[in-house]
Amino acid sequence: MKKTIFVTLLMLVSTVAVSFAAELKVGDRAPDFNMKDSTGKEYSLEDPRFKGKVLYIAYVDPDERDTNNHVEDALIKEKDSGALDKTRYEGFGFANLKATSLPNFLIKALIKSKQEKTGAVVLLDYDYTILNLWGLKNDSSEIVVLDKERICRFKYSGKLPPEELVKMIRIIKEYQVK
Repeated sequence: MKKTIFVTLLMLVSTVAVSFAAELKVGDRAPDFNMKDSTGKEYSLEDPRFKGKVLYIAYVDPDERDTNNHVEDALIKEKDSGALDKTRYEGFGFANLKATSLPNFLIKALIKSKQEKTGAVVLLDYDYTILNLWGLKNDSSEIVVLDKERICRFKYSGKLPPEELVKMIRIIKEYQVK
């Protein structure tokens, strides 16, 4: 009986500890991951494509996929103008497949088409792996900026207002040269 109570208590304490450790905050090092894109290629924060670069990361519920299109447009404009150094900055996204009622095969096909057309990396989160690992919100559009050391420098949930967009771009520019 004592063993059962001890094991139950230990499991409860470890669950609570994990839930407290799960929220990524500005100034925290982002936990790494291993996730695949629609073609089955596996990525992590240490992938050669991302290594040594400031990362803009969009974590998106497919039902909210248009929420921050203005952010993507602004980043493309900054990159095309040379304000964002292509060798020091990279953007990619996660599709939160569990948060939508759309069938996974349809989402995967759309993502695969976008990847082939644009070269964008979109990773598939089937079971809230990143949402739980980084403490992101479900049924939302989340933005995270990590510096080259994988420290969170910016985090926003929902539609990014113009003043926050300016702040985010300033942060990316600042950390791409550090």
